[in-house]
Amino acid sequence: MNVFARPIAFVGVLLCLALSACGDQEPSQRKEFIEFLQTRILDKPGAHVPQLSGNQKDAFGPYVKDYAIITDFAAGPTGEPGNLQQRFGAIMAKGSIRSMSDLATRREDLAAVHNLVGELGSAIDQALAKADAAKAQLKQPDDLKAVFDKAYERDVTEVARNVKQMLPPVQDMTTAALRLADFITGNKDRLEVSGMMITAKDQKTLSALQPLLDDFNAKGQAAMALQQKFRSFQ
Repeated sequence: MNVFARPIAFVGVLLCLALSACGDQEPSQRKEFIEFLQTRILDKPGAHVPQLSGNQKDAFGPYVKDYAIITDFAAGPTGEPGNLQQRFGAIMAKGSIRSMSDLATRREDLAAVHNLVGELGSAIDQALAKADAAKAQLKQPDDLKAVFDKAYERDVTEVARNVKQMLPPVQDMTTAALRLADFITGNKDRLEVSGMMITAKDQKTLSALQPLLDDFNAKGQAAMALQQKFRSFQ
């Protein structure tokens, strides 16, 4: 029996050493991850979701999975390229109107923007619900949790709140733009369109046009004001 006792004891010593070595890495991995969250996210204005290098993944160890909650949210539920803010900016660019002529000639773009805004709202809801559920499952030491919670608030909660705040005004603007576009298309012979100017040839047409034009201008100004706020957050 003594013959077998020594190798078993020796294996036990090796196992203890291996576990001890793995345990010793956690404090340094946590420290590296905390420093990354602080310097690359919290110390910078706006929202930032930097991608990890291979060295950083090695340095953070198991905390790479914690950070993936943030990066997965930024990618959205279907993993589209670019973060939510970039996708919203692309939608706004697609629907930008530079002249009254654009309203009639780019109606399909405006309709697409209206639909994309609705889809983006649903995508944000799905991504946020998934991220919140994953975060609720984390078991983090107190020092990491304090910093991670702030980074999560900046890159997930605030991003969702800011982008979603923009969506209703943009949909209102596109709805007003589509109504005006349809009126211009249906009354080409009664209107003169040049640049941003539109002139009615008779009082009846003007009376029908004016409310549509006023609504479009008001909704456009509201959307532009929020867009300026959105840009300051980026």
